Amino acid sequence: MRLKVSNLVTGYNRDPILNGVSFGLEAGTLLAVLGHNGAGKSSLVRSLVGLLPAWEGTIEIEGHDVTTRPSKERIRAGLAVSFQDDPVFPTLPVKTNLRLGGYAHWRDRKRIERRTEEVLTLFPKLRVHYLRPAYTMSGGERRMLSIAMALMSEPTVLLLDEPSTGLSPGMTAHVFESIESVSRSLGISVLLIEQNVEQALRHADRVLVLKTGKVVFDGPPENLASDATELVMMF
Repeated sequence: MRLKVSNLVTGYNRDPILNGVSFGLEAGTLLAVLGHNGAGKSSLVRSLVGLLPAWEGTIEIEGHDVTTRPSKERIRAGLAVSFQDDPVFPTLPVKTNLRLGGYAHWRDRKRIERRTEEVLTLFPKLRVHYLRPAYTMSGGERRMLSIAMALMSEPTVLLLDEPSTGLSPGMTAHVFESIESVSRSLGISVLLIEQNVEQALRHADRVLVLKTGKVVFDGPPENLASDATELVMMF
């Protein structure tokens, strides 16, 4: 099991947001996490990366309990994240952004160069902008750069926080295809937080639906709902 979350409870101040969330993520699986605003999706990401402490329950990465460990140790264990809010360094070239993404291996120059070539192969548009500042790229291209930066640490588990935010329908489809390609070609497990239900269901292997901090569905997308009414009720 690449990622295992058991009975996770967390929140802000004294207000719980997640109430006993449990799920597992196998190798090479793309898991889409869906839910209404306030369902706990962002809190789940923050808790997994160590920015929000767990009140109860456990988080395991590759069999290692990281529940109380700092973010840097979770990264070393195989976790990487691309947050929602355009997490790139806009004034720095794509080349430098990628190197910063691989800071965990900064002493191994050959390893970073090899990984850079791998991510440029996955995201060929980045090669065109390689020496240009990130701000010269479109929103979709910056999102690809953010994902590429996360991949530079050679994770086994990749967390993506609403990658379609602010993108056109065409670019959204392209980004989702790239995410699926990453999961398939590199064997990386992907946890995808997303509001675009249509695209998420199209590309996911499994779907987790959160409602008021609890899991109300965990299974293959084709079993999510028998009709639109049932799907709406879940949200």
